[in-house]
Amino acid sequence: MIIEQIPMDSDVLSNSFILKDEKTGACAIADPGGCTEGLVEAVEREKDNIKYILLTHGHFDHILALPFVKEKTNALVAIGEGDAICLKSRVYNLMERFNVDAPFTETEPDIILKDGDKIKIGESEITALSVPGHSAGGFVFVDEDGRNIITGDTLFRSTVGRTDGIGGSDEELRKSLVKLISLDGDYDIYPGHGPKSELSHERVRNIYIRRMNK
Repeated sequence: MIIEQIPMDSDVLSNSFILKDEKTGACAIADPGGCTEGLVEAVEREKDNIKYILLTHGHFDHILALPFVKEKTNALVAIGEGDAICLKSRVYNLMERFNVDAPFTETEPDIILKDGDKIKIGESEITALSVPGHSAGGFVFVDEDGRNIITGDTLFRSTVGRTDGIGGSDEELRKSLVKLISLDGDYDIYPGHGPKSELSHERVRNIYIRRMNK
C-alpha cells in the first residue's frame, strides 16, 4: 500500500494521508483536517477511488474537511464509538475549548469501528486497533503488509498525545502505547502531527515510553 502525506498549510491542522492500493488504485483518506489546497487537490484527483474516510479520532483538527470529502466522494466514514459524538458536537470535538471560528457541519458515521476490524481497500487490507487515551474512541490503522501505521495523536515522533481533553486518560494511553510497541517487528509511523517515525525508534527513544517502562 502506498501512503501519501497530504501537504497542510497550517500547523494547527493534522497531517492527512491517502492510503492507496497499488494494484487497483482504490483509496482511503485518513484524518481530513482542513480544506487546504493540498487536500482539495488530492481529493479531486482521487475522488472516484476514495472508498473510506478513516478517522483516528474526532478532534476538530482531524475532521474539519470531512463534509467536503464526504460530498465529493460519498466514501464511508469510519470512527470509534467513543468519538462518534465529536462529529456532531463542537464541545466534544474541542472547537469550543479552543475557540475555533470555522464552519462545522454535523456528519453521521457510516462505520463504528471495533478493535481488530479489517477494512479492505482494493486488494489491500488494514486493521483498525482501538487505542483510547488521547480521546475516548481513538484508533490507529495498521497496514501489516506494507508495515505502516497511521497513529493519529496517540503516538508522535519521540512523544505521545496529550490526555487533558474530553475522554482523555493517562492510564488508557499507557495501555494503548503498550499495545502498539508490543506489535511484532518494525513499522513506519505516520502521526497526526509532525514528521514520520519508526516503531523501533519509539520503543527506545520515546521519552514517555522509556519512563513508562521503568
